[in-house]
Amino acid sequence: MTAPAAGVMPISIEEAIARIPLLAEASALAVALLPGGISNFNYRVDVDGESFVVRIAAEDTALFGVDRQREYRCTVAASQTGVAPEVITFLPDVEVLVTRFISGRCPSADEMARPEMMARVVESMHRYHSGPAFEGSFSPFRALEEYLRIARQYRAPLPPDVDRMHQRLREIEAALRGGAVIRPCHNDLWEPNLIDDGTRIRIVDWEYAGMGDVYFDLANFAVHHNLSDTQDEGLLRSYFGEVTDGGFARLKLLKIVAELREAMWYMVGVNVLRTEFDFLGSATTHFERYGHALDDRRVPAWLAQALLGA
Repeated sequence: MTAPAAGVMPISIEEAIARIPLLAEASALAVALLPGGISNFNYRVDVDGESFVVRIAAEDTALFGVDRQREYRCTVAASQTGVAPEVITFLPDVEVLVTRFISGRCPSADEMARPEMMARVVESMHRYHSGPAFEGSFSPFRALEEYLRIARQYRAPLPPDVDRMHQRLREIEAALRGGAVIRPCHNDLWEPNLIDDGTRIRIVDWEYAGMGDVYFDLANFAVHHNLSDTQDEGLLRSYFGEVTDGGFARLKLLKIVAELREAMWYMVGVNVLRTEFDFLGSATTHFERYGHALDDRRVPAWLAQALLGA
């Protein structure tokens, strides 16, 4: 998850470059800080006619459930499908990942929600969903349990009804227990992570990647791009070739889960990452969206349909 501003950097870009022979031994070198990055500092480094991204992790990102070794291995696996950038090297002791720079643009949320663009996103999703298995697994439900624990440990200003919010997850998880389609998943498909290189939608920042439910990958994309009911149906049809009651219900329920996951991610960040980014404001937005989604009168029907399977 990336956005303007970042936390504390454990190693400088100069120190990182000095440890990477390809960069340190270059005859010509130019460095520029790339925009974005709450949990990372991203630098474009141009050397001898080639461009790379040096990604330095901010401190304490393990509290968000990020395993940098796993991220590295998942990025390598996803790069074999042509979706993730080529991995050049990884410095595990200082959590520095170097990848080849992808030249392109990040389409806006409105543009990404158009049918023709969603079809291109789905094509990329199919590529890595069908690609080499990822290391580890990802469950939004387990992630939320940990986020609540960490947020309390760091005395984040949680809403007074946060326990009730999390209790509602149990009913959703029970309804979704069967019917999961487990594949290699990205789990953080928002605009800054999606790059149109002119040929394919490329995807960066595989921090939360793991073997998971493709419906959550779809739901996560849908939440970040504010998809309507009609657009949700279009997304499902583009991915599966059809829309079933069970599949639509599963997507809708996981969109609710995705809203709380975003809210709680920001809650963890309030007192963990030292930055000027408005964690509380972003968390409040997603808490409100979560509450609104839970109030949808169709939720009981979705729960019943999800139990029947997709």
